[in-house]
Amino acid sequence: MKAPLHQPLFERVLAYLSACGIELSPERQRQARALVSAVASEGRGSDVGRALELAPAYLDIPSSDVSRPAPRVQRGSIGYWPNAR
Repeated sequence: MKAPLHQPLFERVLAYLSACGIELSPERQRQARALVSAVASEGRGSDVGRALELAPAYLDIPSSDVSRPAPRVQRGSIGYWPNAR
């Protein structure tokens, strides 16, 4: 028996949720199926990037109160280039 066409995308969405520490309840799996179905209906194939863009609209992802561990990295100069001032 052949695997469903969008099974790899569904598995990647579930792996993403699991890696984020989100419990994979039956309800979340149904939401993930709806998400994969929406991505598939757009005709873009197994587009993981698009699935992650749409994820907040389809999945109940608990918000995190954890702040960023460090400030944003910004480009700067510390004067290593010759004659840099």
